[in-house]
Amino acid sequence: MKEKLMKDIQTKISDYTRYIYILLAVSTFLYLGTVIGDGEKTPSQMLAMSGTTIVLLGLSFYFAYKTKKLRRHLQQEEQ
Repeated sequence: MKEKLMKDIQTKISDYTRYIYILLAVSTFLYLGTVIGDGEKTPSQMLAMSGTTIVLLGLSFYFAYKTKKLRRHLQQEEQ
């Protein structure tokens, strides 16, 4: 039972790490889209892209927090 719990936690950690990388990559592309080619976009498009970038960065920080918390829990289970 304990091994299954530890394996589930390790799976969650790897999934959350992948989510972090994907969210950071997408937010980087959106940020570059707001910086480059400023004249072709309307202010509402710029606001939407900036807001989405902030939300994606917030989600990546949330998953980083969850990953850190799960790693701490996994270390406590191993002891």
